[in-house]
Amino acid sequence: MASSDPLLVALPAPRLRPYVSHYWLSRHNREDSQAVLPDGSVDLVLAGDGASAQAWVYGTTTAPQSVTLASGAHYLGVRFHPGQSRHFLRAAATELTDTHASAQGLLAFDLQDLPGQLAAGPVFARLDVLLERHLQVCPPSASKLDAAIRSLAITGTPVAQAARVYGKSLRQFERQFQLDVGVGPKLYARIARFQRAARRLTASPLTLAELAADLGYSDQSHMSHEFRRFAGLSPAAYARQPVDFLQDR
Repeated sequence: MASSDPLLVALPAPRLRPYVSHYWLSRHNREDSQAVLPDGSVDLVLAGDGASAQAWVYGTTTAPQSVTLASGAHYLGVRFHPGQSRHFLRAAATELTDTHASAQGLLAFDLQDLPGQLAAGPVFARLDVLLERHLQVCPPSASKLDAAIRSLAITGTPVAQAARVYGKSLRQFERQFQLDVGVGPKLYARIARFQRAARRLTASPLTLAELAADLGYSDQSHMSHEFRRFAGLSPAAYARQPVDFLQDR
């Protein structure tokens, strides 16, 4: 069986990097499905056969999911950083959690000729133009929540401390977090720690027990439980899997 073209991944233009994690492109797909694991992000995905395409918005997930793919199709994705889809969508992230919907009516910008370029066009450069043009027309508004999201993702800051960074009550923090990210801060903190563990799993010289302790899990069993919750696999089984192209590694 023929294989898909190599997956292409690219960073957006510097102006977009606070909001967009990366773009990805898979042409001439030959896979039946793709595993998608929780990571706190929202994705814009275009899928087509070269002549026509549809655009979908995939909300953040709270459990592992499998996305059905079409043989021979081309897929283009935009991965927004957690909490940053608000600058590009008309819907709150919480409206899309654990589901996906047609991008029609949800996007705050026009895709213009992008769907017709999936098969052969310079899609990454075109995305840069479209997204940068949108931000010029609709400048993004800064929020103290962004710093709180980053602190939870990168350092594992306790939720109460992250709420203090936000500068409002814990209840207000939780409400706005749910709207902008799609999950509450406690669940997001668990997902972010799972993602940190997943990234370190194959590269770290530490044993599983040592890695669990280093990441703040109560013990190795606790970390294993979280892997089964968010990946459907034990840490050892996860480490043997190929890297899924829809995951932000």
